Amino acid sequence: MQGHPLLPAVDPISRRLAENASIRGLLNSFLREIGAFDMRCERAESGLFPPDEQGEPFTVELPHSKKRIAGQLVYYSETGQHQYGSSFYMANCGGVLSPVEPDRLIGAIVEEVSLYDEDMKRSERLSELRGQIENSMRKMRFYIAGALERRESGKSDRLDYVGSEQTLLAGHPFHPTPKSSEGFTDEELPVYAPEFRAAFTLHYFAASAGLVEEERLDGFEDAISPAVIVQAERLLGERLPLYRLIPLHPWQAQYVKRDEAVRQMLLDKTLIDLGPLGSPVYPTSSVRTVWDPEWGYFFKLPLHVRITNFIRENTVEQVSRTIDAAKILKSLGVFNSRGSFQILPETGYRTIRCDAAAGSPGICERLAASFAVVFRKADQLAGNESRHSFVVASLLESFPGEREPKLIQAIRQSHDGSIPDPKEWLAAYLRISMLPLLKLLADTGVSLEAHVQNSLVAIENGMPSRFYVRDLEGISVDRGRAEHAGWVQTLVSADSPVLYPAEEAWFRLKYYFFVNHLGALVHTLAWHHRIGEKQLWAVVRRLLEDEQNESSCSRLRDYIGDLLTNAKLPAKANLISRFQQRGESPLYVDIPNPISHCKEEL
Repeated sequence: MQGHPLLPAVDPISRRLAENASIRGLLNSFLREIGAFDMRCERAESGLFPPDEQGEPFTVELPHSKKRIAGQLVYYSETGQHQYGSSFYMANCGGVLSPVEPDRLIGAIVEEVSLYDEDMKRSERLSELRGQIENSMRKMRFYIAGALERRESGKSDRLDYVGSEQTLLAGHPFHPTPKSSEGFTDEELPVYAPEFRAAFTLHYFAASAGLVEEERLDGFEDAISPAVIVQAERLLGERLPLYRLIPLHPWQAQYVKRDEAVRQMLLDKTLIDLGPLGSPVYPTSSVRTVWDPEWGYFFKLPLHVRITNFIRENTVEQVSRTIDAAKILKSLGVFNSRGSFQILPETGYRTIRCDAAAGSPGICERLAASFAVVFRKADQLAGNESRHSFVVASLLESFPGEREPKLIQAIRQSHDGSIPDPKEWLAAYLRISMLPLLKLLADTGVSLEAHVQNSLVAIENGMPSRFYVRDLEGISVDRGRAEHAGWVQTLVSADSPVLYPAEEAWFRLKYYFFVNHLGALVHTLAWHHRIGEKQLWAVVRRLLEDEQNESSCSRLRDYIGDLLTNAKLPAKANLISRFQQRGESPLYVDIPNPISHCKEEL
């Protein structure tokens, strides 16, 4: 299927790179979720593989269909982040292996996943998932082609903060549809997709004060920049004090104006369309969150576009969870830190008041989600810091056609081209990330959703110097600790969505940081330096053992003890969950715990 003339032409290289990344993510997800952790085999059928292709042969039988898939492992990963050769083979039950094209390989895996589900909608879901995989791969082809075009024209992507946000081209390594999006047309994609290095101006509405639902944390200024307020005053004149300004993504602005309730508000002037105001903002890797470097704020915007699994609007529950988390963290004083570990504060939100709109509760909730914007202050990322701070997820990818990860390039550019010892680098990283995250949970009961896309790192003189965690919506707070601290019924309600059982708060940290985050980081370092991952997991283990021996906090020692001795860690089953359309209730599977299994490397 051809794209819009504004989209880059997809050449064979872009197509191959997108197919390779898509197959790697799909196959690694599938193997993890069926428990095939080590599928290496003897070279009994080595005649199949090209003579110049290096690596270990692997083979895996699909449990339901009994088909067999084989290929070459260029790198075996302890946490399943395997790297593959260029050729794959497949055989029907008892048949002879023969080369298989990407489309047939994807089809066989998705068909196998569908056989885990006896639901009557299996065929419909199978077709939908195949379509979204193709959607993701198609977008990836365009993004890669665009990056290659920029490089060939001498406009290579910069490696700075905004550059890192806008060059996450392959996305989540354990997701079947990491780059799928449904809502943007081909004509809109180059205008709004971060992967095309987009920048645009936010579209503002003025909502009458009685129509607005909002909350702002004490001690923080209005998140609307003074420059925008000056522009709005020119348009509204003396009416400005009667209104509140609500910024929207320009795509969302056109979407909401098609809503009958919104059209009525515009007619009766309780809502005024001010149009584009302010300086350009940059969409980040999440697509709907944008960064205003001049003002030092992120805007987590509602966007009625399906990105991977979800329509990315801000529901009442999501906003409540975010603000409740922010209140708890502010009471702990963590937003005041300017040290090596920092949490970016969500300072408030603004939307249309649910009960002020005429119509059913469903209409009110829809309008609230369609207008709700969450404000995130990050002035420390403006200025000089933006030159050496990066979103971690992007650093773990390479620019198209290159083997060296952006992480290594960022290290080189900050250290006159040299690279420190990977074990020393990792230990320094763990001291500003892993240990503070564990101590925060042990000391306060607050568990951060510090996966790689929510984490930023500053790199100076070749070493990690500061670690930032963003997006408070995913925080989980131990309910018992919150009650003991007196936060319940003072800072948050007893039914706040931010409160979780203690074991679930710990479970979430184990997945988001130790599996999602460290699993990817350790793999990237080991893959680049051509060493086994166990050598780096031994660094993790050593730091944990030292902290356990030195700490007087029993909770911290217990958490570390679990990491050191538990044979399993939890991993999200994105592929099966996506097929079964489990939404906000994904399945999890157990994977071998590399911290527990690396003792022999010490």
